Amino acid sequence: MNSFIQNNQEIISVSDVNNLAKGLLEKDLSNVWIQGEISSFTAHGSGHWYFTIKDKKSALDCVMFKFDNINLLFEPKVGDELILNGNVSIYSPTGRYQFNVKHIEVSGEGALLRAFEELKKKLELEGLFDETRKKVLPEFPMEISVITSATGAVIKDIINVLSRRSPNMTLTLVEAQVQGKQAEKSICNAIERVNYFRQSDLIILARGGGSIEDLWCFNMESVARSIFNSEIPLISAVGHETDFTISDFVSDLRAPTPSAAAEIISQNHSNLFASLTSMQKDLSLSINNELVKQNESIKNLSKLIKHPGDKLREISQKIDGLEMHLSNLTERIFLISRNKISTFSSSLKEFSPIVRVEKNKNRIESSIKDIKRSIEEVIGKKRNLFLSSSKTLEAVSPLSVLSRGYSILTKGEKEQVINSYAQVKIGDEIKGKLKEGQILTKVIEVSDEN
Repeated sequence: MNSFIQNNQEIISVSDVNNLAKGLLEKDLSNVWIQGEISSFTAHGSGHWYFTIKDKKSALDCVMFKFDNINLLFEPKVGDELILNGNVSIYSPTGRYQFNVKHIEVSGEGALLRAFEELKKKLELEGLFDETRKKVLPEFPMEISVITSATGAVIKDIINVLSRRSPNMTLTLVEAQVQGKQAEKSICNAIERVNYFRQSDLIILARGGGSIEDLWCFNMESVARSIFNSEIPLISAVGHETDFTISDFVSDLRAPTPSAAAEIISQNHSNLFASLTSMQKDLSLSINNELVKQNESIKNLSKLIKHPGDKLREISQKIDGLEMHLSNLTERIFLISRNKISTFSSSLKEFSPIVRVEKNKNRIESSIKDIKRSIEEVIGKKRNLFLSSSKTLEAVSPLSVLSRGYSILTKGEKEQVINSYAQVKIGDEIKGKLKEGQILTKVIEVSDEN
C-alpha cells in the first residue's frame, strides 16, 4: 500500500477535509438568498429548526439556530414557500452539506407588508382611523347583515352563536367573494348594497383565517374607504385573533374572530337581566328620594311651632317610629319585587325575551302603583295624626287660656311668672300679658286674701 504514496506526500485526516471544505463554502457562499418550498420541518427541543427546502429539481438541508429564529413572529410549516438568507456550510462531524439560515421571509410577503404599512400610514394621516369618527354600535341590534362567502364555515359559526345567545335577531347573508382578484370589488359592492336598502342595524364583514395573500383584499384602499363611508356601523371580523388588516383599523369595531363578533353584538341581549336590576335600583332610589323630601317637609313644619311641648315631642317620636316602619316595609316590598324580577328574568332566559319582558313590565308597573298607593296611605295617616296633635296642642296652649279673659303676670327683666302674693311687694312694677297686648302696673297693696 505504501507503494502508492509518493515521497513527501501530505496525508490529512477526514476532519481536515471537512474543515477545508467548510471554509471554502463559507467563504464563497457567505451571504446567499435562496427560494424554495419546505418539504420537511422539525423544531428540536433545543430550539433549533431543522428542515429541507426544495424546488422542482433539487433539495437542500437547512438549519436555523435558536438565537436566529427566536425573533421570528411565525414558525414555518411544510408547504410554505420561503425566501431564505444565510450561508452554505458543512457540518464537520458528519460531513453533511447544509444551509445555515439567518433570516426568513414568506415569499412575496415582504413587498406586501411594505404596501400594507404605506397604506396604513396614508389612511391614518387622513383620519380614517380616528376614534372620534367611529360610529357607535346599537345597544340592541335586531337586523344584522353579514358580508362573507356563502360556502365557508364563517356564516355557520355566526349563526350558531346568535341562535344560542340571541335567537330573536334577524340575520341576512350578503354574499361576497372574500379571496382572489375579484374580492375587492365584490366586498365594496356588498357594503354599498346594505347601505342602499338601509334595513340593517349593523354590518359584520367576516372571513376565516389565512395567509397574508389570502386576506389581502381586506387591505385594499377601496375596501377601507367603503367601510369608512358606510352609514351603518360595521364590525370587522377577519381572520384569526393574530391577523390584522386595514379593515380592522378603519371599521367601527374589530372582533378577533367572526364568532367573537357574534358574541359581541349579542352581549347586551344576554345582559338584559342586569338591565332590569339596574331599573329596579333606579326605582328604589327615586322612592327613597321622595321619602327624604317628605321627611324634610315634616321637619320644616315642626320648626314652625313656637312652643313645642311634651305632646309634640311624643308625636315627633311616633313619626320617627312610623318612618322606620315605613322604611322596613319599603325594603320588604323591594325585596319581594327583586325576587319577582329574578324569577321573571330566569323565565326570560328560557323563553322568548320579548313576551316575558312585556309581562314582567306590566307586573312591575302594578307593583309600583301598589307601592305608591301604600306610601300615600301612610303619609295621609301621618298628616292626619299631625293635624290632630296640632289641634290638641293649640287647645292646651297658654294663648288659648288668655283668650278666655285670663292674663299672665310677670315681674323683672327675666319676666318671672307671679303665682303668689309673696313674690311681690308694694311699689313693684308688674307686667300683665293679655290676649291682645300687655299692661304695666305698680303694686299699691298686697293681701293674702283670695
